[in-house]
Amino acid sequence: MKYGKTLVATMAALAAVSLAGCSSGDDLKPPPPLSATAAADQADSTSANKAPTAAQLEAMLNRAIDPDVPSKEKIDLVQGATAADAPMFDELVKIRKDNPKFTWQLGTPKLATPGQATATVSAMVNGQNQSADVTFVFDDGKWKLQRTYACGMLQQLGRSTPSCG
Repeated sequence: MKYGKTLVATMAALAAVSLAGCSSGDDLKPPPPLSATAAADQADSTSANKAPTAAQLEAMLNRAIDPDVPSKEKIDLVQGATAADAPMFDELVKIRKDNPKFTWQLGTPKLATPGQATATVSAMVNGQNQSADVTFVFDDGKWKLQRTYACGMLQQLGRSTPSCG
């Protein structure tokens, strides 16, 4: 079960990182599209004064679990992450591969304060719906998973990365 919880949190990226029990399955399928009602026709937010779009966050989540994207290129998805944190993304890719039936749905992101937004991520893990409010921050010109949120999720799972101390 711990693998499912990590995938939800990180994936909301990730986002990116609530993992649940492993299931068998040989074919890795991409996750289903997140709600198309997530303003796919709106322009992506590149401002701290406008919440990211659901499409932007979906792209972040998909990138975090994409086995074709090198882990060192994913560290920009989490605030304050460094190259030393890259192996955590390798684990996410493996977890996604081991859980091909894992699905999620992203709620509409809302600006909490300038530079900080939240979005609810709901995931079906082993037939049960789990949801979490995930915090994102505008850092270095883009939206990223908030460091304290990511570190808190990892700590709950008994894991750590160099950036979380």
